[in-house]
Amino acid sequence: MRPAWRLLKLTSQMDSTAATASNTGAHISPDQKGLARALGSRSLKDVIDWGIAHWQVVVGALSFIPLGLVDFWMGHGSLLAPFYVTPVILSLWSEKPKYSILFAYVATGLIIIGFMRNTFGGNNEIETIQRLTGLALIWLSASLSLQRWQRGRFLERGYQEMEGLVQARTLELTKANANLKGEIDDRQAMESTLRQLSSHLMQAQDQERRRIARELHDNSGQSLAAVAMNLTRIEHHVEEMPLKVRNLVADTSALTEETSREIRTLSYLLHPPLLEEAGLIAAVEWFAKGFTQRSGIETSVTNTLSERLDDDIEMTLFRVIQECLTNISRHSGSEVARITMQHEPGEVILKVEDEGRGIPHEKLERVHGKVAGLGVGIAGIWERVKHIGGELEIISNSRGTTILVVLPIVEAET
Repeated sequence: MRPAWRLLKLTSQMDSTAATASNTGAHISPDQKGLARALGSRSLKDVIDWGIAHWQVVVGALSFIPLGLVDFWMGHGSLLAPFYVTPVILSLWSEKPKYSILFAYVATGLIIIGFMRNTFGGNNEIETIQRLTGLALIWLSASLSLQRWQRGRFLERGYQEMEGLVQARTLELTKANANLKGEIDDRQAMESTLRQLSSHLMQAQDQERRRIARELHDNSGQSLAAVAMNLTRIEHHVEEMPLKVRNLVADTSALTEETSREIRTLSYLLHPPLLEEAGLIAAVEWFAKGFTQRSGIETSVTNTLSERLDDDIEMTLFRVIQECLTNISRHSGSEVARITMQHEPGEVILKVEDEGRGIPHEKLERVHGKVAGLGVGIAGIWERVKHIGGELEIISNSRGTTILVVLPIVEAET
């Protein structure tokens, strides 16, 4: 910001330069003239803007003129000294205390000059008192301005220190968040790797079950069938044998038939051929019927599925049902089990219920959604369901347990 006298000096210099150039025939380009006009208008605008922004300083400075003139012209007994505080009070609205201090010095000088001029050689106590009162009011106002400025500086320093602390804390939190995000990313990557590994293990497990079931059916089952045929031939000649041998042949034949039946059941449990041949509904009904015969637990199947699902969906649902019924027979103490398969738009819902003792509430609270705390079987169910992108919910109380599985499916286009 240029002072007013510099503005006048600059303008006069530009005018004299232009006049000299005109008299000497020198050429001044339009760009140079435009630059000079721009500098002059910009400086004048700055002065006007400053005066508007600091109107209280301008008004206070101008008020010294009438106060001083009246004080000097009226002479003794003017009693104007207290009014010298007016410019100082006006300057209190300024953000900087230098104007208040400057006005205080100016007012003090004027009061002293007026005092010396009007009371020199006299003894006017009222004049002296009013001028001392004016000085007291002036410097009281100036000190208030200085204190306010000091408090502002103190608050500003405190704000800056607080801002620095906030920025430092923000930087620390940013670094901590970055580290935490890195740990979360690493953990998510690890969980993704574990899910992939778990998926591969489940696929390998299903393939191995299929292979073992095929070998049991094709090799062991056929061998036992051959043994049973040989025993049948021997039984045709049992009348010629001693009683002890006849009993031994009969027991061996019964054991062979029982072993063949158990191997056939085990083969079907490992990998039911009905699941691939006839679909999920037939496999579940066959499994529920066999489960009732083996465990004595009455098992019902309610189904609203009208068509076959993807192989992965059917395999997942069958394994979930298989694991749930196994847990019911081992842990629940229930006499009934209910299987419900329901088709909804975009999803298939499986519900397996029992009326047993349920899972203890403390155990459910302790695991906090971590199904691994409920056993290997439930963890296996969760891994299968999660691999398909489904949801698993366990509802348990003293009246029984409900396993609810929801799997997404892709609807066939019609």
